[in-house]
Amino acid sequence: MRRIAYAILVVASCAAIAATSAAAKHGDNPNRALFPVDAQPFGKSMATWGELASQWVYAQPFDRSPLFDPTGANCAVDQHGPVWYIARIAGPPVFSGTRQCTIPAEKALFLYIGAVVDTYPCPPEFNFEPAPGQSLYDFLSADAKAGLDTVDFLEVTLDGKAVKNVFDYRYASDNLFAIKGDLSLREPLDPCITGDWQPAVVDGFFMMFEPLKPGQHVIRVHGTNTIGHDKTFTYFLTIA
Repeated sequence: MRRIAYAILVVASCAAIAATSAAAKHGDNPNRALFPVDAQPFGKSMATWGELASQWVYAQPFDRSPLFDPTGANCAVDQHGPVWYIARIAGPPVFSGTRQCTIPAEKALFLYIGAVVDTYPCPPEFNFEPAPGQSLYDFLSADAKAGLDTVDFLEVTLDGKAVKNVFDYRYASDNLFAIKGDLSLREPLDPCITGDWQPAVVDGFFMMFEPLKPGQHVIRVHGTNTIGHDKTFTYFLTIA
């Protein structure tokens, strides 16, 4: 089931700081504000960070969801460790929204541009089942990929400067992972949420920003897809 799909159209320890520095030197990086495409920030692959961020999104009840919060009031909900998650902004197919958020200094920023999260099982009426002999991973991954493949335009800017090669920042689960969604998100996010741990995959566009300098920053995301969605997200960030 393509549920998050199409929405695209959109105190660190010394050890953590050292990991950030090492990652920045990895490979030929055209975007110095970002961890390289093939980096493993803080010892985890970018696909794994995408799974962790998806678990974070799914775990929050609707009334304090950072995803469905239009202002940024919930941006600090359940944030831990050296990485700060920045969720996309939920909205209709054609949409422009803004958020404000104050983020502690020295936090790497994980921008959850948008993704397809496929969970299993689903209610029988969805007829969402693997073909005979098909593995659950292959089934979910193919469905997620088809959803994200509809994205045909995507741009990201930091403080007015464009990120290069944005489509390179696409990552997908290389195996099933477990996710537990809050039941209050069944209707607005994912009708297959059971309220218990479920197998899932994610396929999405994600970026990990190096810790930004204290002060004011703006991240802007604009994307479209082939079914007519056109979304712009603007994040006004205060690093303090």
